[in-house]
Amino acid sequence: MAKAPKTAPETAGQQTGSNNKINLTIIVNGEPVSVEANVNAPLHTIIAKALTDSGNVGQPPENWELKDEGGAVLDASKKIEEIGIAAGQKLFLSLKAGAAG
Repeated sequence: MAKAPKTAPETAGQQTGSNNKINLTIIVNGEPVSVEANVNAPLHTIIAKALTDSGNVGQPPENWELKDEGGAVLDASKKIEEIGIAAGQKLFLSLKAGAAG
């Protein structure tokens, strides 16, 4: 009994291209920024993108923290999918306490 090939048509394309992309709204210091994110990427990738897109480049990404709508700080080293962030979700990005100098 032969196994089905790994590239069977019913499985092809499930983990490729835009299927892994979601759009998120990142609120950076009160200003909304739309960011396209790969669900398999760690959160720190969208932190850097949101900072660049919003023009907030005075502090490095590691000085910022990302929170959900409930105010819980999210682990920037975890994958977006792992945390359970959904497309269209709003996240809040602000400087960590004491990071401003």
